[in-house]
Amino acid sequence: MAAHEHFHLWNVKRLRPIVLGPFDYDNENYTTNLWIAEGFTAYYQDIIVRRTQLYTPENYLNVLVDNINQLENIPGAKVQTLSQSSYDAWIKAYRPNENSVNTGISYYTKGAIVALMLDLEIINDSKGKSSLDDVMKYMYNEYYQTKKRGYTDAEFKRGLEKFAGKNLDDFYNKYINGLTQVPYDKYLAYAGYKTTNTLADNNESALGITQIPLIPRVIVATVQRGSAAWIDGINVNDEIVAIDNKPLPETGNIIADKKPGDKIEVTVIRDGLTMVIPVTLLKDTKVKYKIEDLPNPSVEQLAVRKKWLTLK
Repeated sequence: MAAHEHFHLWNVKRLRPIVLGPFDYDNENYTTNLWIAEGFTAYYQDIIVRRTQLYTPENYLNVLVDNINQLENIPGAKVQTLSQSSYDAWIKAYRPNENSVNTGISYYTKGAIVALMLDLEIINDSKGKSSLDDVMKYMYNEYYQTKKRGYTDAEFKRGLEKFAGKNLDDFYNKYINGLTQVPYDKYLAYAGYKTTNTLADNNESALGITQIPLIPRVIVATVQRGSAAWIDGINVNDEIVAIDNKPLPETGNIIADKKPGDKIEVTVIRDGLTMVIPVTLLKDTKVKYKIEDLPNPSVEQLAVRKKWLTLK
């Protein structure tokens, strides 16, 4: 996306983690701050398009909630912290495998969400006088222009605290260096919004696999951590050929007529051998949020919304 790369002219090209410049082109460059370098850039790519009026507020909120849904449907969000996802980029993000969804997250996606949280927090607590923009401007002036070097982890945190007006140890411990689930409604409420999970009442069953695309056979590409397939032993590269001794439908959900708790027999071909695996189906845990107005948002909430979304 052009907006993403354009913002990199400032964030990373000039303002960047100290270990990323000057680069050592003979070795891998490790940093825990790609959530700033790439995640904040991913946040700004969308909010900038909103500021230009190329996105309506509704368009922007739809893009935002897509990011939220992406993060919340990744099992790895309960396993890998945001700072770890950055540091492990060379050994994990750049070398994905069939289990990556279970063990890791994208520092682009969660980094953008953390940027959102910080932006709304700063706007709310400063009563609209400051925003994440002010942090980025300060860091650019202080480290790129004045000190002519990159920033350390601690220096960026102090830059955030300068405009947040408070210590951010707890925030870092929970959302950057920890695995606490993001309380989306807390932060969106600053701007008079809330999330609603449109699948909350869903009672469909799930096997917990994805299949290799564009192949007219059901060959398992991934097995989701904690799913029925994960618990009962279906493996990546298994070819599923029947459910309860019945051939699979040519299209659609292969367990469409089943409910959570149902016990089924899954016939697979594994390494050339046919085997039958008993599986107890579980409820589909997928979430699909939408962002809605809070009823009767306050004057203060609407002021934060106006500042955040550049409303006229």
